[in-house]
Amino acid sequence: MNDADSNSLCLECGLCCNGVIFAHGQLQPEDDAHRLRSLRLKFAPNQKSKIKNQKFVQPCAAFDGCRCKIYSERPRYCREFECLLLKSVKAGRTDSAEALRVIRTARQRVEKVKRLLRKLGDGQEHVALSIRFQKTKKRIEAAPINGAAADFFGQLTLAVHDLNLLLADAFYPGPDGQLQEPG
Repeated sequence: MNDADSNSLCLECGLCCNGVIFAHGQLQPEDDAHRLRSLRLKFAPNQKSKIKNQKFVQPCAAFDGCRCKIYSERPRYCREFECLLLKSVKAGRTDSAEALRVIRTARQRVEKVKRLLRKLGDGQEHVALSIRFQKTKKRIEAAPINGAAADFFGQLTLAVHDLNLLLADAFYPGPDGQLQEPG
């Protein structure tokens, strides 16, 4: 697999930038935080001012339709990250067509989770998916809910579970760093 092929997979996916895989990215000492801020990268509130503790939030402000608006100046964290699926394709363990199928399935599951979150009153598209789910869960558990909301929350919980299973199988490394067999 050449760089163009791997870039095409990334341009179909974007899960590492859109707040699905990560809630934040960690700046590295060689990253220029001031420059990244000037490029409109948003940082998580930080009680310490040291760069080693600075995190940029997901979905990334530079993410635009599966493209990075600051690609040539992106943080080291972004430069070095490769999901397990991409590594598997590069190593010849997964073909590109299968990888695209996995990406499409993941994106469909993400959309289902987002749709259910909206039905439950969460429209915070600028917040990472895991944080949105946790906030919704806390809100639902804190007050009595009607039958429809309880049903949507049950559907949401199952949808998040299905998404997390796929992310664990295809995007996160297993104990040996290899692609896990689904199911």
